[in-house]
Amino acid sequence: MTAVHASAQKLDPREQHDWIEGPRPGMRLFLRYLPPVQRDGDVKPGLYVHGATFPSALSIAHRFDGYSWRDALCEAGFDVWAFDFHGYGYSDRYPAMIEPAQGNPPLCRTEDASEQVEAVVRFILDWHSVPSLSMISHSWGSMPMARFAGRHPTMVERLVLFGAIARRVPRRYEKPPTGPRGASLRSKINGRALSKTFRRMNRPCWRVRILTNGASATSTAT
Repeated sequence: MTAVHASAQKLDPREQHDWIEGPRPGMRLFLRYLPPVQRDGDVKPGLYVHGATFPSALSIAHRFDGYSWRDALCEAGFDVWAFDFHGYGYSDRYPAMIEPAQGNPPLCRTEDASEQVEAVVRFILDWHSVPSLSMISHSWGSMPMARFAGRHPTMVERLVLFGAIARRVPRRYEKPPTGPRGASLRSKINGRALSKTFRRMNRPCWRVRILTNGASATSTAT
């Protein structure tokens, strides 16, 4: 065990830690797990996928006034999991991180990150002996999570995208964004047009519920 692994602190007395092999040879991913306060009925695993700024310790597991989002999910009966992408928190660093930034391409891009998500999901499903789980992402984490879900829809019970990165209608003084073409889903909420792009993948029909300031709109992506 490395010094980084040994320094991992539990944020709750009931918290469990695991390091698993990631998609890159020789690099391990750090997972933190908190079981439900009281288990009623079936196992309900849920995985939180952090964004580009904070690892799991400073997001879902961070307590404000003694209470975290993870605590709320545990009280609701979920087995709550979170992990750190390579280069974050207690997961292994990319070797390029000790080299000059200008000498290497960007690290932890969406495809790479989605493969890390897949390794974590497979571990959790095997741990609980269940076929699927619920997933919550924050900000940039929505990109690798959705990428994974598009590849393996049967492993996903439900998706929650919090502060997701999405396309929107350009303002009158902006040029339309460039990038891969996709099927565009727009929902009108409180006078604002929100746009989400769904690549045409081999996946089941998902219902997307968007919530904002008490208003909601439900759309269907196929």
